[in-house]
Amino acid sequence: MMPDEPMETIAPWDGRRVPVSLIGGYLGSGKTTLINELLARTDRPIAVLVNDVGEVNIDAALIRRRSSDTIELTDGCVCCSLSEGLGAAFDSLRARPEPPDHVLIELSGVADPHRVAPWANSDGFRLDAIVVLVDADQVLERLADPLTEPVVRRQIEAGDLLALSKTDLTDPDIRTSVDAVLADLAPHTPVMDIGTAGVAGVLDAGTRRPGGTSTVPAPQLFDPHQVELHPLPRPASLEQLDQILDDLPPSVVRAKAIAAGPDRQLFLVQQVGSRRLIVPLPQAEAQPPTDLVVIRVG
Repeated sequence: MMPDEPMETIAPWDGRRVPVSLIGGYLGSGKTTLINELLARTDRPIAVLVNDVGEVNIDAALIRRRSSDTIELTDGCVCCSLSEGLGAAFDSLRARPEPPDHVLIELSGVADPHRVAPWANSDGFRLDAIVVLVDADQVLERLADPLTEPVVRRQIEAGDLLALSKTDLTDPDIRTSVDAVLADLAPHTPVMDIGTAGVAGVLDAGTRRPGGTSTVPAPQLFDPHQVELHPLPRPASLEQLDQILDDLPPSVVRAKAIAAGPDRQLFLVQQVGSRRLIVPLPQAEAQPPTDLVVIRVG
């Protein structure tokens, strides 16, 4: 069941919208492993919606409270089961007095991310990115199999960011073929090798509290992501902002800023792959204008 047409409701958290990232990918591509790594690295309270809480392997020392369908961590993160559906999970999050800083949804291995995306734009939330994991060791076989090809193709084509997993298990010649296939199926979608680059690009340009978008992610040892700050004109017209994003190099996986527009209007500026968002910033999310935070690989 999909969300109905928007109704007049009282927005939670005084109108603040929480960014939502969808984590998709075929069975065995490494979605749960990715989520575990994000939970281990984050210093922000995030909410993770998963099909099976029991599959999320969390250090017992980090668990504050655990029930059959929820794990609450000492840093404010929470993992909730999707056993009662997305609607119930979002209602549970809205009932919390304080919003999470970010929401991750682990999709099932055969889910089409496009069908789930509308939930990420329900009251109190907004879609941040669709991240699709691609198993470099298996994806060519999946695409060659008529039973799995339609599902895998739809997932890849839906991604704003493709996260290539298991590259350490992949023959170099196969890896070259995988790169060519992804470039053909999703020519405008950035690809990050999480086997060598880690997961920094998945969330690090997300809205942060305190500090907002201007908080630059701390560099990680052996992390090949480069984080840069690009000054923005103040004020900046929408045409100028579009042109700045157009001029970003192909190696950029994420870009985000709070821009000062004409008449003191603030805008949220974000780009993930081909997804671009330049929208007025609600009063509840107001923060000082920032430079453009850019994360790129290489």
